Amino acid sequence: MAKARDDAPPERTQTAREAMLELLRERTLTLRELSQCASLSEREIATHLPHLERSLRAQGESLVIEPARCLACNFDFSRRTRFSAPSRCPACKSERIEPPRFRIELEP
Repeated sequence: MAKARDDAPPERTQTAREAMLELLRERTLTLRELSQCASLSEREIATHLPHLERSLRAQGESLVIEPARCLACNFDFSRRTRFSAPSRCPACKSERIEPPRFRIELEP
């Protein structure tokens, strides 16, 4: 018989998207912060965000994205459509990038 592991994660009482919704309604978070709070990988969070964005629109809310920014030259990645952080700046080639931040707001 298999023993129960002591370090096993606690059972979930809500889905990943429900957990993300709750967290993003409370505060603004990066992918990494959201990943740590929701106990999911950053890649998994990034795949859920487009679905979350669509369902929020139907509920009269919106997913607000503060774009990534280069810390070396202040390049703004506001035209970027992907939810993950860019690896380097197209203007100065620096890899010092502040990741995008996400939050949920009611639509006016």
